[in-house]
Order: sequence, then C-alpha cells, then structure tokens
Amino acid sequence: MHQMIRSKHRLFLGGTAVLFVLLGIFCSSFVEDTTTYYVLAPSGLNLRKDADPNSAKLDLVPLGGKVTLITAPAAKNMNIDQLSGGMAKVKYGDKTGFVFDGYLSKFPAPKKAINTEGEYKIETYVEKLREVPDATVLHEEHTMDYGGIYSSESSIHLSTQNWQEAFLIAKLLMNIPPKLLYPKVNRAVETIIPNPDKKEQAWSDELKVERDKTGQLISISYYYRSEGGGWGAVISKSTEGTETQKLLKIAYTGIAD
Repeated sequence: MHQMIRSKHRLFLGGTAVLFVLLGIFCSSFVEDTTTYYVLAPSGLNLRKDADPNSAKLDLVPLGGKVTLITAPAAKNMNIDQLSGGMAKVKYGDKTGFVFDGYLSKFPAPKKAINTEGEYKIETYVEKLREVPDATVLHEEHTMDYGGIYSSESSIHLSTQNWQEAFLIAKLLMNIPPKLLYPKVNRAVETIIPNPDKKEQAWSDELKVERDKTGQLISISYYYRSEGGGWGAVISKSTEGTETQKLLKIAYTGIAD
C-alpha cells in the first residue's frame, strides 16, 4: 500500500476559499421555473414544424444554442441515443417549433476545458456557469501524492437530479468518447461498457455503471488508463446537498505515475 506523502484540498465558491459550512449559499443555484434551456447535442438539434420528429425541419439549433420553452412534451416516450424524452414546443430566435428535449439542459453547454499546457482545467466551465443570472456553483480541487503516484481531482456540484443532463455535461466537458452513450436502463448492480474505439495502447477505456438493488443509479464512471497514467470522469450523488435540494457531482480525476 502506498503511503500518502502530502495532501492538498481546496474548495472554491465564487473564487474565494470557503468551508463546507457555507453550503446553503449555493442551494438556490438554478430556479426550477426557468424557461430558458441550452442544447447539449454535439451536432445540434433539429427544430421541427410539428411534434412529429419526422415533420418538416425549420432550423438547426446548434450546440450551446438557447431556446425558450413554450410547452413541455405531452409524453416522454421517445428514445434517441439512449436518452429518453419527448418533443417540446420551443421558440428559437423568431421561429417556433419542436425539439427533442432529451438534449436540453438548464445549464450552458460546456467546451473541453484543456489549457495550452495540456493540463485539465474545469474552471473554464465554472466561470461560464457564473455568467448565468442568479447562478451559483460549488467547485472543489484535491491533489494527492501516494508515494510517487500523483492524483488530482477537480469537480463541480450541480443543482440537478437529472442523470441524463449530468452525463451530457460530463461528456462534453471531459471528452468522454462519443460512442459511449448514456447507459440503458438495467437492473444489474454493475455494468462495464467498453469504448468501441479503444486504442491498442490503452489498458482500459470503458464506462462503468453502478446501480443499487432497485436499479437506481449510484454512479456513472469513465476510465482511461495507459502507460504513464490516465484519467477518469465520475458522476455521482453529491453529499453536499440538502433535504430539499439534491445535487449531482461531476468529477474529473487525473493520475500520473
């Protein structure tokens, strides 16, 4: 077992280091009655004339595009890219039509947060979230040295219980391979989904899904490991929420031998 030599733990809220006792500050991150949503589909969403997904195309709402919700889907009986949802009536610019709401989010669409030195930085997205009116976000960073094996974690806690939404954000933000889709409903306690595009040099390149005995999600994790190190992205229930507002945590972890 490796002996931990040193440990650093930083917590950021609004750019200032604080203690977890101030968690109440961010509990009102996003109001539930907002009508503005962002598109998280990498190739954009088609704006359709009618609620029929095969109806005439009016426009293409790009990744990150904003729409105003007019009417929620009458039914969520559609499945696209393993995401469940329905056709929501929205306004995009001066056009009104329907889009698949499985790719809509109350959070802005992130971009890959990689700096010029090739180091992973989640602060880019945190700053983007703070540009949203009345938005607050909890940001954590941890650094560990286990006898020469270095581990760093950067995470955010989001005021959502929508696992699809959190997965799409993590996939965009943390560069999870495109062919690894949101996991299908399953009663298995643990499911391993290999990346179809796994390279020869990769020791592991897979999605791991954990559920409780009732089939409820516990975590969705992506792991990549090769010689010299690796990285991972984990979506799990946050322990920093309250009884009235549950949060999901998205964490990036990098490992260097």
